[in-house]
Amino acid sequence: MTTLPMNDPWIEALYRVEFNANPTEFLEKVKKLFTEDKKREKRVVELLKQYENAEISVGKIAENLNIDRDDVLQLMKKHNIYLVDYDFSEDEQTIEKYLKR
Repeated sequence: MTTLPMNDPWIEALYRVEFNANPTEFLEKVKKLFTEDKKREKRVVELLKQYENAEISVGKIAENLNIDRDDVLQLMKKHNIYLVDYDFSEDEQTIEKYLKR
């Protein structure tokens, strides 16, 4: 049987109160959290790849992950993906000026 040293009072209280000092239940919950975290990270990477391929917008990523746009920008920074925020209005004005000649 594995024993878990409890050096953190908060963890020890959580273990005793929420899990009734049941190591099996506690470890199952920890495994579940790590599994969910891994699945979420995989989903983030998939969405960021879609962004890089111009298949999805930052707003759609935020909607899909249920986070705000600033959080998406932080994820992009973490994964070395840069925001392409190009405003075509300036190009439209240039084209209109050119066509008026």
